[in-house]
Amino acid sequence: MSQFGIGSSHVVTRLGNNMLKRWGFWTPYFTVFLSKIYPIKQIAHNHEGSFISILLKGRYREVVYRDQKRYIRHSKWVNIVRYDEYHEVQCDSFVWTFLVMGPRKQDVTALYKGNKIPYTRLTKKYR
Repeated sequence: MSQFGIGSSHVVTRLGNNMLKRWGFWTPYFTVFLSKIYPIKQIAHNHEGSFISILLKGRYREVVYRDQKRYIRHSKWVNIVRYDEYHEVQCDSFVWTFLVMGPRKQDVTALYKGNKIPYTRLTKKYR
C-alpha cells in the first residue's frame, strides 16, 4: 500500500475471489476504512498496525495465533486486533465494519504451511 491514499483498497485472491472490499484513507500514522468482508476461507495474516474495528452489520469469529497459542475469538460489536497477532476471519455471510488503525509498524505477512510469507504472494491485487 502506498504511504498516503484515499479511495478503495480491496483484497482479491490469486484466483480472483473478493476477500475484502474497503474504502477510506490511509497514512503512515493512522488509517480509516469502511470494509465489506466476504464469507470465504482466509489464510492467517497479521496487519500493518493495531486496530479497532466496529462491526456494523453481521458477525464473525476469528482463529487467532499469538505467542505460539491458537484460540477462537468471537466479536459481537467491537474487535481489537494487535499488529503482532495473526488471525483468520470466518463469517457465514457478508460483514460490514468500520476500522481505525494506528501507526504502521510492519508489512503484512501470512502464515502459510508453517512459514511467514509476504501477504502479497497470496493476493492478486491489493487496491
